[in-house]
Amino acid sequence: MMRTRMPSRSVFGAGLAVLMALGVMAPADVAAQVPGGQIPGQPPGEPSARGNGTQWDLGGTLSVMSPRGQFGSFVNDGFGGAFTALLGFEDSPAFRVRFEAGFVEYGSETLGVPVFAATDRILTDIVTQNNIGYLGLGPEIRLPYGPVHPYVNGFVGLGYFFTVSSVERGWDLHESPYDGTTVNFDDVRPAYGLGGGLAIPVNRSAKPIVLKLEAQYRRHGRTEYLVPGSIVEDGLGGSSFSPIASDVDFLLFQVGVTFRV
Repeated sequence: MMRTRMPSRSVFGAGLAVLMALGVMAPADVAAQVPGGQIPGQPPGEPSARGNGTQWDLGGTLSVMSPRGQFGSFVNDGFGGAFTALLGFEDSPAFRVRFEAGFVEYGSETLGVPVFAATDRILTDIVTQNNIGYLGLGPEIRLPYGPVHPYVNGFVGLGYFFTVSSVERGWDLHESPYDGTTVNFDDVRPAYGLGGGLAIPVNRSAKPIVLKLEAQYRRHGRTEYLVPGSIVEDGLGGSSFSPIASDVDFLLFQVGVTFRV
């Protein structure tokens, strides 16, 4: 009589191991067969399982500055904008390197002066603006899946505090030699801080457009700067400066857009 021999447990174990291995390898095989390495069901524009390259997202933001601490005792809210660049890595979609360069104006004043010394019948305006230029570089961590991507970032950088005066040229001064801008006062300080926000993809493609809403806290330490009224004319053609020295902390509330390049 012939007997049918049942497979041993070792054979079952080997077969199960092979099936598990095929299951693990399947996504990579599918990605290899799909143009661009995209796995079916994976959101368009997200890194593929096989990618190990880099991605750049460039964009800009509009900013509202809200001074804090000692700085808030001397300065009102300011307005400006920034340029941002994000370097991403396909094999680490949650991590990016963020660079930012921005500008904020926090105060201005206008002084009417005569064009000719003999008469004040023809006036022009000298506009003085108080500004902050800033740079930041650091890591950004985000959750890259779903309809909204929350993220946090940190940075080190520089803050450039400068006050400039320029001639506001009207139509009657179109050919005037009085042109240009003068830096009245400036100071440079190291900066550091933290930020966070929400990234909202507008489209779902290989080159996504993303709307960003974020807040950022910046610290600059002891800094000297001017505010409206810090420059005083002596009536003889000269002027004096009374800079303020204080710690400078402020919040930036930003809204912007980034584009994959």
